[in-house]
Amino acid sequence: MKHFIALVLFVFSLSAHAQTLFVSDVDDTIKLANVQDISEAARYAFDDKSRFIGMSELYNLFAQEQSNLSIVYLSKAPEWFMKGTHKSFLANGKFPAGTYIGRTNYDADVHKLKNLRKLMNDIKPRKVVFIGDNGEQDPEVYNTIVKEYANQGIEFHQFIRIVYSKSFFVEWGAKLWEDQIGFVTPIEIALEMEKEHLLSTQAVQTMMSTVAVDIVKSKAYGSEGIVAFPYFVNCSDFVWKWDDSLSRFDIMTLLKARIVDRCRIKP
Repeated sequence: MKHFIALVLFVFSLSAHAQTLFVSDVDDTIKLANVQDISEAARYAFDDKSRFIGMSELYNLFAQEQSNLSIVYLSKAPEWFMKGTHKSFLANGKFPAGTYIGRTNYDADVHKLKNLRKLMNDIKPRKVVFIGDNGEQDPEVYNTIVKEYANQGIEFHQFIRIVYSKSFFVEWGAKLWEDQIGFVTPIEIALEMEKEHLLSTQAVQTMMSTVAVDIVKSKAYGSEGIVAFPYFVNCSDFVWKWDDSLSRFDIMTLLKARIVDRCRIKP
C-alpha cells in the first residue's frame, strides 16, 4: 500500500509540472516593427494595430487545445517605453491572455536569457514553444536555452520568422540553428505543430479555410493593418518544406506560389 501511495504521489508531482510554456516575441514576430531601420521603426513604435496576419488566430487555437498552458510575451523593448503600446496591441489583435515581460532590470544583451531561465526554473515545463524572428537575437537566445536544458527531458519547439535575409553587401538576419523552423506565415507553424501533436488536424483545417485564404488574397507589400507580407520583409532566405501538404489542402498550392513569388525563392 505504501508503494502504491508513493507511486500516486510521484505521478501527481510530475503532472503538476507537466505543463507547456509558450513564449512569443512581439516586434517583427507578431507586430509590424521593422526594427533594423531606425527611421522606419519609429513609424511603428506606437502603432498598436498593425500585425502579421493569422498569428493571433494560431495562438488562440493553440491555447484552446492546451491544458495547463503558460503564455508569455517576451520583448527586448524597454518596458517604460513600449509596454503600453504592446499591451494595447495584444488586446487589439485579440491575442490570448498571457504575461507581458519587457526590458527593465537587465541590459538588452541578457534580458531575454535571464527571464527565460527564470521562467524555465519557476514553471518547470515539459513542453516549450518558442516563437521569434531573425531580426535580432531570438535564434541565439532560444538555442542557448535549449542547450542549457537539454538533459532535462524537455520537448522544445522553435519557430523563427524570416523577416530579414542576406543581400549582396550585408548579412541581414540572424542565422537559424538546428531544430529551428523558419516561417513566413503562420500556416507553416500550424503544419509543424500538427506533426508534433501540438495542434489538431481540425485546427489546421480552420487555419487553411480562413487564414490561408486571406494570405493568398493579400497584397505583396503591405504597410499597415493586418498584413501578410510587409513591404520591409526580405524572405529570400526562407526554405519551403511543406510539399507533403499540397495534396491535403487545395489552398496550399496557391499559398506556396504566393510565398515563392513574394520571397523570390526557388519553388
